[in-house]
Amino acid sequence: MKKRVISVLLVLAMVLGMGGCSSAEPETPPAENGEAAGENQDGQRSEFEVLNVGTMPLTVGIPVIYAQEQGYFEEAGLNVKVELFATGAPINEAIAAKQIDIAVSGFASVYSLANADCTWLADVNTVGGMGLYVRPDSSYSQGEEKDGMLLGNPETLKGIQVLEPLGTSVQYMTESYAEKCGLTPADINQVNMEYASAYQAFTTGEGDAMAANAPYSYFLEDEGYVRLCTFKEATGVNMCDGCFARNEIVENRAEEVQLFVECLIRAVDELCDVELRTEYTKKVYEENAISYTDSGLAHEMEDITYVGTETMKQEGYRLGAAWVAITDFLVQAEKITSDNAPNVEKSINPEFVSKAIGVDVKAD
Repeated sequence: MKKRVISVLLVLAMVLGMGGCSSAEPETPPAENGEAAGENQDGQRSEFEVLNVGTMPLTVGIPVIYAQEQGYFEEAGLNVKVELFATGAPINEAIAAKQIDIAVSGFASVYSLANADCTWLADVNTVGGMGLYVRPDSSYSQGEEKDGMLLGNPETLKGIQVLEPLGTSVQYMTESYAEKCGLTPADINQVNMEYASAYQAFTTGEGDAMAANAPYSYFLEDEGYVRLCTFKEATGVNMCDGCFARNEIVENRAEEVQLFVECLIRAVDELCDVELRTEYTKKVYEENAISYTDSGLAHEMEDITYVGTETMKQEGYRLGAAWVAITDFLVQAEKITSDNAPNVEKSINPEFVSKAIGVDVKAD
């Protein structure tokens, strides 16, 4: 990138979607909104005020970084400032504090949508490469196989200590798996750790299990750990990470939001080329100290796909299709109130992607 507003040091957190319920803040506080029109991050002039965008240097954020580096935002006349965060939780905090206008994030997004303050604009990528892992010599690895999962005995699993970032998709996976085994979230001990810290702790003997996403899931598989379930096996839903914005931005700066969505889709479409995506992902990971292996990256390309124009034009595609099912689960788990739950479905607005691709996209 020509100029990076923030360099996320992920050697301690090394990553990634911890949406934890922690109060962690970005390494550098995002700029306040309302900056006057002027030079954008690359020194170009723009008629628009700064559009602050928060994302992560992961699959979901790579199209934003790519679009910025390729100059797509500048071509569109936008004045975009990109802020990189370690996880989804501080992105939500920045949105709530009006420090960023648009977010491109993962599972943690649902909490912003439930607050009735944000609008879901576009899906970016499918969710994959996640799993719940135990040691091969533990009693937890001796489960009954069903629907691809190893279902453990409730008495044996009760009290299992799972290392994972709370507030993220892997917590949803862990609790869904527990329910499949006849347990409740209260029956398991979920320890809040970012992925890198959890991986280091688990592989050196701490905890009973780790809920991991890519690339840590691939590291664990290569090292012989036993996978109890994947995200899809445990939850039964196909979730997509994506893009959302504060309602006041959608209402008052709709032209800029439309241009941003078009630039984002343009980048996603180009990154559907696996060779380009692989090389660019390597670049982003290396710049942000994210560990990867070539074999793990190949798995990532297979497990996590981008939602480009061709996908959105397919019959049956629905924007934000998994959010309703996920919200129902979170209500049952008492993480979202029943009063706030309807806000999630209401927040999904397909108008911007419909205009961008020239097809009437539906939303569930």
